Amino acid sequence: MRRRGNGAGRDGRTTRRAALRARLRRGLRAELRAGLAVTVAAVVALGAALTGCASDGNPVGPRFITPPLIRYSSVLWPVPLELIGAEPGSRLRISATLSSSRGIWRSAASYDVGSDGTVDLARDKPLFAPFGAPDSAGLFWSLRGPSLSPADLAQQWMRDTNAVTLTASDGDRVVARRTFQLEGLGGTLHGRTIYTHDLVPSGVAPPHETHEDQQIGRFYDASSIDRPTGPAVLMFDDPSPGASSDFTAALLTQFGASVFVIPMTSPDGVHVSTVIDAGTVSAVLDWLDRLAAVDARHVFVYGTGAAEQLAVWAATRFPARLHGLFAGAGPAALLCLAGSSASPVFEGSVGVPCERDPGAGTTAAPPLSGVNGPVVLTCGAVDRVFPSACDVQRTLGATRTPRAGDKLLADARAAHAVTVPPGLPIALPAPGDPSGADGQATEQARIAFWNAVGQLLLRAVLS
Repeated sequence: MRRRGNGAGRDGRTTRRAALRARLRRGLRAELRAGLAVTVAAVVALGAALTGCASDGNPVGPRFITPPLIRYSSVLWPVPLELIGAEPGSRLRISATLSSSRGIWRSAASYDVGSDGTVDLARDKPLFAPFGAPDSAGLFWSLRGPSLSPADLAQQWMRDTNAVTLTASDGDRVVARRTFQLEGLGGTLHGRTIYTHDLVPSGVAPPHETHEDQQIGRFYDASSIDRPTGPAVLMFDDPSPGASSDFTAALLTQFGASVFVIPMTSPDGVHVSTVIDAGTVSAVLDWLDRLAAVDARHVFVYGTGAAEQLAVWAATRFPARLHGLFAGAGPAALLCLAGSSASPVFEGSVGVPCERDPGAGTTAAPPLSGVNGPVVLTCGAVDRVFPSACDVQRTLGATRTPRAGDKLLADARAAHAVTVPPGLPIALPAPGDPSGADGQATEQARIAFWNAVGQLLLRAVLS
């Protein structure tokens, strides 16, 4: 293939980025052959990779450094971050500050400088910090600021670019400063609203008895010129802050999966208020099968929190059409709509049996033995929204013989919001939370869940 351009200007940048993507794809294929030891963070970083500098400010003296080609985004896995050139043996206070039109967010931690004048945030233990273990992303996900509405929350962290400044100080003296631009992964994500008429195959007359054309969901196409076909995720949307499709759809597309979101509402984070018809879900799967952008062999179903019950229902209702299940932090059995005996799922005009109360088990949940692909389940043991979440996941996981790719991720100190993308300072327990929930443990649970999801989607992309 001829190389266009001389490495400068737009053609040169395009060539370099194409080469970087090709190297990453080759590396991922090699990792698949070695057992899929996938570095999921590298895929997210690729979406914002630039040929930038490794440090800001003065090229000599104390300064923060990161690997080249990394541009931090709001969805952030821990990556190498060091302060070098500091006075050996000193103690520095590193603060993080984000100022926007919606308010100010802050976090801070102290570190002892090593004998080589370096603070390695990925290895060195923080002091007087909102997190207790080394974590190079800790000062980002532990940012605390004003409470925002759901719409402002999504705009702030998933669409805007936020300038977070790290400042290292020795008492009143500023030692080093660097600003990181956190780019929202959803800033360039554009979905297509799908209506009832869109689900009717081309050239097929609609049924004689037609209903009013209704909005079914929203579709996000992850296909590209170099990857025209890939996996898809059917998402029953979790409406809770940070876990909804406003936050998760963009990340799934980064992994190469197109996403069809069916909206849900929930008054309490456990029950859903939305009613789903099995025929509509079947029509959505038919529609996905007809898309050139979707590999029909790898359509996963996703539902967390209150929407987990719908994802589990779909995985067992359509086992031949859905390849795997991603779920957690919610009930597995169908729960009746709050305050009633009405089911959230109908087969035609007949409601599927449901339970009035979530209980502590999953006796009414269908077994997962018929799910052909991998199943990833997650929960936090200190879940105040759905306290029996981990009991549910363990019981549900026991309904099948473990298969390749299966994960049951139960963190003893994590809170409810274990499916929020990593790095987002959303729905994390504060230090010293009386429930015993820990912010860093919850963040680690998020990383484990999205690592498992990302690895399976990348496997499907490269298959």
